[in-house]
Amino acid sequence: MLSRSAALRPAFRAAVAQSQVRSYAVLSQDHSALSYVRRGDQPEVAAKAHNTVSKTSHGITIASLDNLGPVSTVALVVNAGSRNDTADAPGVAHFFKNTVIRNTPGDNIVRTVRETELRGDTLYSAHTREQIVIASDFLRDNLVDAVPLLFENLFNSHFYPYEFLHTRPAVIEQATASLADPTTKVLDSLHQAAFRTGLGNSLFATAPAAKALKRADLEAFAAKYFTADRIAVVGAGVSHEDLKPLVEEAVAKFADRIAKGSAATVAPSKFRAGEIRIEAGPKAQSHYAVAFPSVAHTDAKYPAALVLRAILDGTKRLKWGSGSGSAGALASAATPKTTVSAFEAGYTDAGIIGFYVQGAADEVKGVASKSVAAFKALASKVTDDALARAKKSAIVDAEAALSRDVQVQEIAKSVFATGKVLTTADLAAAINKVTVADIQKLAKDATAAKPAVVAYGNLLKLPYSDELSV
Repeated sequence: MLSRSAALRPAFRAAVAQSQVRSYAVLSQDHSALSYVRRGDQPEVAAKAHNTVSKTSHGITIASLDNLGPVSTVALVVNAGSRNDTADAPGVAHFFKNTVIRNTPGDNIVRTVRETELRGDTLYSAHTREQIVIASDFLRDNLVDAVPLLFENLFNSHFYPYEFLHTRPAVIEQATASLADPTTKVLDSLHQAAFRTGLGNSLFATAPAAKALKRADLEAFAAKYFTADRIAVVGAGVSHEDLKPLVEEAVAKFADRIAKGSAATVAPSKFRAGEIRIEAGPKAQSHYAVAFPSVAHTDAKYPAALVLRAILDGTKRLKWGSGSGSAGALASAATPKTTVSAFEAGYTDAGIIGFYVQGAADEVKGVASKSVAAFKALASKVTDDALARAKKSAIVDAEAALSRDVQVQEIAKSVFATGKVLTTADLAAAINKVTVADIQKLAKDATAAKPAVVAYGNLLKLPYSDELSV
């Protein structure tokens, strides 16, 4: 409530005296202050959205989260990504992602793109280490157009040689451009150092990998992993009652191309300490990433991992603030020329947590060593104030990260893992239950292991992992 302090009634003034009052100077003719009466913490989350999970008669999962807004997103998500690449066909998930949207029987890609544009919709594909996604954003009324379009592309059996050959240069260009970014290169290499295979597989089909792939490799990948138990239709901003009959109709149309069972098994990825060093020349900016083992997103302790990252995190939370912030445990390790930030990644059966140093090569060793010490210190001491701040930061960061494309991926992750939609309200409730003891145990378990390390830059100046006193 905003009101003039001088205009407060005596009875109300007594009540205000017991509340927390903050005064802010504002521009006005009399230069008086405005008072804001704080009536305690706001609700943790907004009203619950409608979320529903069901299965088609063919075994495909349908999950929807309806926030009653005007814009909808529907995605077909396959529970297979770069971790499912094989030694004989590395990069097949990345290549497949680029071929999902193509000519369909009786139609062509030009018409598909043009009609999508005329409706004001989007159509795109993506892939992660554990998913391949084809999705569309549209106004709610266009649901009847979006669902058939997604199915027609994902289960398109027509794949001509010229389409395969036309895709290869684009895949190579994407991989080259992505890996030219030092941060992307370092984080991709960090997974390789941490897991070697599986989750350690590169997200990208590099030029040698893409040139070695054949159409048969893509067809084998689809036959093995595009099965009913590994496919979810995810809708955000969609009524489940409207979505389900459209999916049932589409599944019936393509039933002969969807295997009901799945014999595909995926070996679990285990954290293994390792080190990768990438020479970038004497003038290159230094990048140095250190990762410790964490927990999977399916683990009950995963909310504690999100809070631990927020306790560590030294990244700025203001546009013009320090590059390493001031509140996180890692902030004291940074220098004016070298920043450090925390990261966390949780997968189905494993996870990593650590920090990323960027800046002057001469300072990397000192910043990294201090960061390790700060991380280890959390195993024995976490203040209540730091925990309270980190919980709020973790909730805000989790919500802020949910762009429309990420939201459907997160819904699919939770549905594949638990059969339920994990909303941000559920995550916020779990985060608020995290205790100091949870954080200390997670920090202790993580730092007890040898880390995975990637160094990028002038390798003559960057430290080896055994120089960090971990």
